[in-house]
Amino acid sequence: MLDIYYADASITVMPEDPGELEFAGSIDVEAHRSVALLIDRSGQADIRFRYFEDSLLTAAQVVSLLEIVVANADEREGDGQASAALATMRGILERAVSEGLGLVAFGD
Repeated sequence: MLDIYYADASITVMPEDPGELEFAGSIDVEAHRSVALLIDRSGQADIRFRYFEDSLLTAAQVVSLLEIVVANADEREGDGQASAALATMRGILERAVSEGLGLVAFGD
């Protein structure tokens, strides 16, 4: 599982562990593939969101990622697993955007 945490916008260096960060949720490898495919197709090279690596997404990158997920939501509606994965990510992203937060993801 890829464990995702909300991170204050002031965090600019990847923490070694989640410490006191608020847990946002987890996604499995299939859910991650759905999101990664959209990132790759969007051409957003500055968004690094890997499954087997730890990642830090700034608040600005989270906004970009939410825009990508929203723009492609209709495309995935017929695929139950991908649709559910994107719904989970969308919820995490929407909260982060609404509160001006970044995200930290810890890979297995």
